[in-house]
Amino acid sequence: MIGELIRYLTTLAPERTRKFGYLKRLIALEFRAKRCATAWSSHQRATRNFILKAAELCPQQRIAVVLGSGLLLEVPLKALAEKFERVYLVDIFHMPQARREAKKHFNVKMLTGDITAVFQAMKDNRPPGPHVPAPTPRIPHLKEADLIVSCNLLTQLAGPFIDYFEQTRGFSDLDSDKLAYQIMEQHCKAIANDAFGVGVIVTDTERFVMQDDKIVSRTDLLKAYRLPPTPTIVHNEEWDWLFAPHPEEHPSHDYIHTVSGRIYQRGLTEEDLAKDKENALAIDLVPPPPALETVDPLANLVPER
Repeated sequence: MIGELIRYLTTLAPERTRKFGYLKRLIALEFRAKRCATAWSSHQRATRNFILKAAELCPQQRIAVVLGSGLLLEVPLKALAEKFERVYLVDIFHMPQARREAKKHFNVKMLTGDITAVFQAMKDNRPPGPHVPAPTPRIPHLKEADLIVSCNLLTQLAGPFIDYFEQTRGFSDLDSDKLAYQIMEQHCKAIANDAFGVGVIVTDTERFVMQDDKIVSRTDLLKAYRLPPTPTIVHNEEWDWLFAPHPEEHPSHDYIHTVSGRIYQRGLTEEDLAKDKENALAIDLVPPPPALETVDPLANLVPER
């Protein structure tokens, strides 16, 4: 805690970044990533590999955009910089260590801004709320990027605004969940439907609290939202992320996040679609593993805002 406080006090950041908790969250993430380096390694490797797999599907490799580049823990920056003519890293704030890493590559540029457009809506005196929907996202290079990646960002987009609106506008739990749903929906539609090139969404979708092999609670991190279907399923993946092994958040409970990776390709041919159907059929023919006796995962469902 002392190390995090010192980092917070000595990091130069805009007032908005501090006021809405972005800096605090980034520093907390940095220190947790160090404490949980072993537990996080497989998730980070899976995310980087998934992004590179999507990059190989791009007909052209001119522009790559990574939304939510953060501390670059899950971003294969060197490989992307070698593959693409230009790489844009987009986040609300870039920590000094991320800036230093980006400067190693002449074709990597960092862009700072709010891709949800909520800050702009607040500036225009039309903040989203119970009777005002979330604004259309403002995603840079959406219409020209050959690869655009939403990198473990989706479930974090609404958090700072919700915290602020609950304090200043009296948001109820329902108001908060509704806004979170709308922001995630708008973001995913932009990546899945409006992007020019290959769109990628990597996001945690569920949180399981485990005690040994027993499920203590299960939380839907997407607030009942479901990711848009992809044109094909052959490239989609899912893996577990040991987000907080005990005693990180609890003396005896592990916190595990389910992570989903989706790839949205454009202009697929009938041959591509037919091949995907064959692969899907082959997957369906594989018999499922035998069912294990365990507690009902929904028996102790814990809702979370």
